[in-house]
Amino acid sequence: MNDKLTPTIDENLVSKLVDVFYASMLDDYRINRYFYSRPIDDQTNPLKRLLNAMFAGNPVEPKKLSELADDFFAAAFARGNAKPSLVNNRDFAFLEMFVTGDIVGSDEKPHLTLLCPGHSHLLRLQPIDDNYDVVLEILQNSLKQLNIPQDTAAEIMAFAASGRDGILGRGLAIYDDGDKSIEFRTHG
Repeated sequence: MNDKLTPTIDENLVSKLVDVFYASMLDDYRINRYFYSRPIDDQTNPLKRLLNAMFAGNPVEPKKLSELADDFFAAAFARGNAKPSLVNNRDFAFLEMFVTGDIVGSDEKPHLTLLCPGHSHLLRLQPIDDNYDVVLEILQNSLKQLNIPQDTAAEIMAFAASGRDGILGRGLAIYDDGDKSIEFRTHG
């Protein structure tokens, strides 16, 4: 996972950036509904561990990286079943035909690839490119707020932009051991 697009960033900067960035995301009405209502530290600590592993400058085993990503996605997006809903995503599956233009309603469901098993918690919420654009906007504002040097900010933004397809389920799994846990189909 560590390649030429991955910047090397020290742990203190990662911690500050995640704190400012995450608080801004939770305050932004355009995307805060995607996050679970756990305490912010419970959500940010797994993200800090993941980013510190990625940005340390040393290669990280794909299996370890997948485990760290799994911890973050579960902490940020997994919902408890304390209040079961009478409405679920299958009840609105008919709306997909308007989005995709498939008025006939074929049985072929969109196929997405999970970065790790916990990634399914986010993909069930069906994020779109517009949501990712908001995240990039918030990240850019967070970098400015922390007065991050321009060259470092540009590296971080390029790295974040390169993750769009993966986060939205259009990329590749971080680690695939062949157990089919990386396949995800929307609407059941």
